[in-house]
Amino acid sequence: MPEVISRRTFLGGAAAAAALAAAGCGDRRLAVPLARRTPEAVPGLPVHYASTCPLGQRALAVLVRTREGRPVHIAGNDAHPDLRGAACAQAMAGIQTLYGPGRVDGPRLDGARVDWTRATAALREALAPLRAGGKGLLLMGATASPSRLRFLQELRAALPGLEHLAWEPGLALGAQAGALAAFGRAALLRPVLDRARCILTLGADPFDGSDPAAARAFAAARRDPAAPVRLWSLEGPVTLTGSNADHRLAVRPSRLAAVAFALARDLHARHGRPLPPGAVLPDLPAPELTGPFRSALASDLAEAGPRAVVLCGEGLPPETQVAAHLLNAMLGSRAFRLEPAQTLAGPADLDAALARARSGACQVILAWGANPAYAAPDADGWRAALAASPAAVWIGTEADETSGRCRLLLPEHHWLEAWGDHRDGGYELLQQPAVGPLYDSRQGEDILAAALAEPGAPAPAHLDRIRARWRAEVHPLAGPVPFLRFFQAALHEGVVEGRPDPPAPPFRGGCVAEAVRAAAAAAPAGFDLALHAGPGVGDGRFGASGWLQELPDPIHKTTWGAPLLIAPADAQRLGLAEGDQAWIQAGGVRVLAPLHLQPGQAEGTLALALGYGRKAGPARGIGVCAFPFTGLRGPSPFLVTGTVLSKGRGRLSLPATRGRDPLPGETPARHLRRADLPGLVREDAHHPSLYPHPAPAGPRWGMAIDLTACLGCPGCVVACQSENNVPVVGPEQVARGREMHWLRIDTAWDPEGAVHQPMLCQHCGDAPCESVCPVNATNHSPEGLNQMVYNRCVGVRYCANNCPYKVRRFNFLEYNGTKAEPELLAFNPDVTVRPRGVMEKCTFCVQRIQDAHQRAGGEGRPIRDGEVVPACAAACPTEAIVFGDLADPGSRAARLSADPRGYHVLEDLGTRPAITYLARVRNPHPALSGGRP
Repeated sequence: MPEVISRRTFLGGAAAAAALAAAGCGDRRLAVPLARRTPEAVPGLPVHYASTCPLGQRALAVLVRTREGRPVHIAGNDAHPDLRGAACAQAMAGIQTLYGPGRVDGPRLDGARVDWTRATAALREALAPLRAGGKGLLLMGATASPSRLRFLQELRAALPGLEHLAWEPGLALGAQAGALAAFGRAALLRPVLDRARCILTLGADPFDGSDPAAARAFAAARRDPAAPVRLWSLEGPVTLTGSNADHRLAVRPSRLAAVAFALARDLHARHGRPLPPGAVLPDLPAPELTGPFRSALASDLAEAGPRAVVLCGEGLPPETQVAAHLLNAMLGSRAFRLEPAQTLAGPADLDAALARARSGACQVILAWGANPAYAAPDADGWRAALAASPAAVWIGTEADETSGRCRLLLPEHHWLEAWGDHRDGGYELLQQPAVGPLYDSRQGEDILAAALAEPGAPAPAHLDRIRARWRAEVHPLAGPVPFLRFFQAALHEGVVEGRPDPPAPPFRGGCVAEAVRAAAAAAPAGFDLALHAGPGVGDGRFGASGWLQELPDPIHKTTWGAPLLIAPADAQRLGLAEGDQAWIQAGGVRVLAPLHLQPGQAEGTLALALGYGRKAGPARGIGVCAFPFTGLRGPSPFLVTGTVLSKGRGRLSLPATRGRDPLPGETPARHLRRADLPGLVREDAHHPSLYPHPAPAGPRWGMAIDLTACLGCPGCVVACQSENNVPVVGPEQVARGREMHWLRIDTAWDPEGAVHQPMLCQHCGDAPCESVCPVNATNHSPEGLNQMVYNRCVGVRYCANNCPYKVRRFNFLEYNGTKAEPELLAFNPDVTVRPRGVMEKCTFCVQRIQDAHQRAGGEGRPIRDGEVVPACAAACPTEAIVFGDLADPGSRAARLSADPRGYHVLEDLGTRPAITYLARVRNPHPALSGGRP
């Protein structure tokens, strides 16, 4: 060689050659191909965008953190007054669905890839018969977007023969039917729990993590020392809300209406609460309510009056909904509001539409964000109708059962790539793209608008439609501010207070008589089968997210599927055991599912989650599909009565994360009664150590976790997984106890209820793991952190054996080794992606601590209290997790850690944990607790 080639020159040439090779293969997918650096994108620094995650009838304001142009983490929007930074698990999993391998990468016609010019022409040709009087069907999900609803009006005006069905398979129509009967209009009941002092739930689960605003308001009311809220729960299956109740009573779902009407009768006859005009309420027998419980519940509701609220589960039949509305009307409740809602299509509407499609009356079937070939009651019929249709069109993001039967596939933007606006809870929310399109996709509204326009003529962009609506309807609320300045400020904040909803109409008392007759009717013999959306995957639309598939159910901790839940007494009577396969049969539908014996569930009740049993996409083959039961004619699509259960062949134990078994004599999670608080004295155990660590000269980071506020929702688990690149290990590894979650939620059950306790690395002052590591991979930092040096770890796992809290995770396999772009783009670049063979655990989000150090150092000041917020604390809707400097006595974390309710887990071992738990405070009714609240 004529000259020596330096290493830098060689690597530069190799990188250029690799780039040319990648460009030649045509498979480069860059998040944002920066020809020049934009002013806001500084390498190494995050950029945040306010946006909105659409969730059917609801929408959630979020804050999207991007790095070098790609989203890497989603949190709640702290500018939203009701959220203040909290988010739900489905919204945070948007990072995974954005980069998911199941997305359709471009338009397709008859299975062949085409460009958008050809695809638009094919769509225009498919819609042409509708302009001439033909019939078509548009099936799509519900929306909270006023601009999208306005576009749908324009679409129906341009295509008069197009029938539009708004369909949400994960929402039962019981709530809609109850609102129509009680108020004469479709409405969404939204609790305002910061006004409540007594809450009664009838099979409702408002604290399952899907509504962070409700959870935050409830926790604030629970902390009120003067008049803490009391929660009563009447339900069949055990819900997360029921596990947090001060008093819970197991009642079959088909009997809840009769029980509620009996309570209404007591309020009227014994407490003088007047009935609404036109309401006639006979006395219904309710043997489920015993004397003391019934009297205490009725008196508690009556005393709270306007500060009491009754919430009804969406899956319960209309008569139960009417009973709940009647109770609220009698109490004069001010702890809820009714918001106008879109009218949803039910099973009968879907059956009628399917009959028209099969008969050839529908010349076009357009599925926009809907999956009837999977989630409809007669999915086989929809698959056949779509395959036989000459013009079956699909608009969506991920390939699914419906896209596989359609002739024309039109991929739309992911919500992180799209524009939109939403109205939720009285607020106007803006949705803006946080990243450029990763694939050859388009905005859904723009796809249809281009097909409606004349060939060659420009179609109005959906962003222009949003701006026009905001200029006409929202901008006048801001006063004399130029519209452009107002709209830019709204984009920056993501949320604007909107016009108040119209007042709720009065309760129509005439609906009570029919509801009472339905409640008094005897249910058929057999089990009540209660269906509900999956805790992570919902109605199946989030099934492609490994984070949500591996997220443990907050009650029974199973993952990667859903078991059939049954009361232990019913299982014993039928000779069934845990893990047995059992046949569920009702109305000609027969499904085989594994059993889980759930203590606390009402006898005669079965429960099964929807959203599993997919036939296509990344989630195919996981769990069983229960959607066929939603088509049976019964009291509600989500409540099937007269169900027969019989033993099947074989056994199947779903993978579960059970946590650590308590040590002998250990109280895993502590709880108190409100009467125990006065005079409570904290007793800390102090033990000498053979390995004392000097007190940190600077901060000593730690946490205080208030179990009174913690509801056990899984938001913190997903937030930690997203922030720290925690891998998904799959069902086989979870079944072997190899889950990788750095944070888990342990649940301790006792006769009075449950206590949910987040468990993570305790960052012990005298850590048992540090003394046994032969290579000093786990060590103590000057700021009190128990550190892990990954490139030192040799995988002997002594530290995990010596950890009494069992919070260390060993990376047995190369879980991230098979990932390729675009999945690799989901990794947070601030956190190491760990290889196989190293120990992992919670780091208190040390990357956020270092970022705060750099900012404070650059400004020449110390770190402020509350400036460092780990991902779990940021996602917690109830602010149960408080992080800070324990060496600063004025910090919030240090003050809470000194609370008399505080305790350390396994403190007798002398590990000196940096996490203090505050015992849960229960608020039982004095009549049911020996006179002590």
